[in-house]
Amino acid sequence: MDVFVTGASGYIGSEVTRTLVARGHRVRGLARSTAAEERVRAAGGTPVLGGLTDLAVLAREARAGDGVVHTAATGGPDRPDVDAAAVTAMLTAMTGGAFVTTTGAPRARSSREPVTEDDVADAVGPLAWLAAAEARVLGATNVTGAVVRPPVVYGDGTGPVAGLVAHARLVGAARYVDAGANRWSTVHVRDLAVAYALILETGATGVFHAAETDPVPIADLAAAIGDAAGVPVGSWPLTDAVAALGGTAAYLATDAALDAGRLRALGWRPAFGDAVDGVCGALRNPAQGYALTA
Repeated sequence: MDVFVTGASGYIGSEVTRTLVARGHRVRGLARSTAAEERVRAAGGTPVLGGLTDLAVLAREARAGDGVVHTAATGGPDRPDVDAAAVTAMLTAMTGGAFVTTTGAPRARSSREPVTEDDVADAVGPLAWLAAAEARVLGATNVTGAVVRPPVVYGDGTGPVAGLVAHARLVGAARYVDAGANRWSTVHVRDLAVAYALILETGATGVFHAAETDPVPIADLAAAIGDAAGVPVGSWPLTDAVAALGGTAAYLATDAALDAGRLRALGWRPAFGDAVDGVCGALRNPAQGYALTA
């Protein structure tokens, strides 16, 4: 296949590019800068200079191939509007093929036990726009539309988990809220990339959770982060967490457990995550790039 990947120089998109190329596909990857172009080339893709607001570029590249994997996002409050315009431009230009977009675990209902793709949260609050983002792709009639909902992504010593380790080092502690019994699903970035490839290759449609089998209790994750950062681990009450972190504290206290049965039905198995003993194993193993080395 000839695939256009947005975010191809980023954490998830670069791994998707490497995986697709390794499986025999051709990748054109969106890159906003010279440095990003080099990262796309290093992953085996052909860089396309542009960003998510370059709608003509997005439309041209989406139309040119067999499919699109959309992993790019802005980090600011304009994300919903930028995403809507970018995806609309690409979908409108396409006359067939596959379109796989990325949303996230918050779209699913908060639950300590893994929930299926149909068990969704009410579309309210700052992440309500994710519902419209999914509907935009799934409702398109000119493409084969699919949505990937990754949970906490880890692997290769970087990504959001590296940010958690860096924050723990900065503040001198790794903390969890109350008893830390709430559970989060996780996925290794390389396993996640295989999920995108399988969806493209099989022409699958609908929503897919990409998650390892067993969600991780937050107290266990915090302990592993503390070990990686070399700092003490402890609990704090939700009221104290809210006072220090604001709305982020409520997120740290919720559950985000996902069932990946639909993806497993396509033949997906999280091999890389199993090989490093999951996120906690990766955090504690210096060879994985998170833990302090002697």
